[in-house]
Amino acid sequence: MEQPNNEHLPIELSSQLVSIVTTEHYNLQTGRSMTISEANGRSSLFVGAVSSGLIALTFVGQISHLGTAFFVFSLVVLPTLLFMGLQSGSADVNYARGINRIRHLYLEYAPQMQPYFILSSHDDTSLPMENLGANISWWQVFLSMAGMMAVLNSVLAGSFVGLLLAAFIVPLWVCTIAGVVTFLVCVVIHQRNQWRQWMRLDRNLPVLFPVDADRGKEEKI
Repeated sequence: MEQPNNEHLPIELSSQLVSIVTTEHYNLQTGRSMTISEANGRSSLFVGAVSSGLIALTFVGQISHLGTAFFVFSLVVLPTLLFMGLQSGSADVNYARGINRIRHLYLEYAPQMQPYFILSSHDDTSLPMENLGANISWWQVFLSMAGMMAVLNSVLAGSFVGLLLAAFIVPLWVCTIAGVVTFLVCVVIHQRNQWRQWMRLDRNLPVLFPVDADRGKEEKI
């Protein structure tokens, strides 16, 4: 993807422009906080529902001695919990990249303040994770909130498939293999969906101030 040319003469920052930029920075930070708060609320509700559902499954299993009532109750509760898990997510990356762009504007007019800014002033896709001190690697996705939700959803899907087969008196080893395969497939599907969202973000919000551009300028100097 070609990066747009950012070699432009800086405009004069009048008091009106400073007020506009400050307001936009505040709006982005507020929107990001609201998005994260909503995602955390949904995740907490989902985890609480899963815990309550497992306790209810235990009681029903004891009362029915793992009979028909247990399978019927399980095959109703597990898809419901899975549906709740699919509704839990977060999309605060756009806000983070917008804040980084404004921070880049600050440093354009006050480069001497660079040592006092601990967060990045670039809007690369991976920079929000690096701002949190996280090392970017293939397994990093499983340590995020979205990764945790993906694993929980996959466990629910695998359990549902295993119980569904067990209800038809399928051998235990077949149920176990089917559940594990379903779990792995669901994890892959979740991660592919997350990766697709990142690619869509790159297309809709191109990077204007990448790290490589500033590194190239420093090397020329």
